[in-house]
Amino acid sequence: MKGIDELFIVAWMLFGILLTPLFFIAFDLWAGIRKAKQRSEKISSDGWKRTVNKVARYYNALLALVVVDCMQMAGVWYLDNYYDYHIPIFPFITLLGAFGVAAIEVKSIYEKADEKERKEMKQVAALATEIAKHKADPTEIAQAVVEYMNKSKEVQK
Repeated sequence: MKGIDELFIVAWMLFGILLTPLFFIAFDLWAGIRKAKQRSEKISSDGWKRTVNKVARYYNALLALVVVDCMQMAGVWYLDNYYDYHIPIFPFITLLGAFGVAAIEVKSIYEKADEKERKEMKQVAALATEIAKHKADPTEIAQAVVEYMNKSKEVQK
């Protein structure tokens, strides 16, 4: 009975570990909305889409780590029950992944709104450089702008 209780407790700990990145993502979203309001930007669905994509990317990685942890914990459980090794059953690898997500999100929360504006200005400068390369013909200028916009959309995905 001890083994079943221990696995039940570990499952709840794993659930808690997997829940914490959602809190950090929500805090980052809240900070992003505050920063957008500081810059007087309109809140659009693009930010929400990026947040949903972020959740999907993080949880793809975390669920892979859960599988690795399940293999690790099954091995530890086997050694504990059949060979009398006393190694704690704990999802260490998933915990490390959750710490990584937390670190990324905390860094994003503390990123200043001015830094985002500087990044956007660098993009505008890159666009101006691209236009300057093709400044002779208006059709080429328009084509350069379209190509640049398509490249930046691909980078954001």
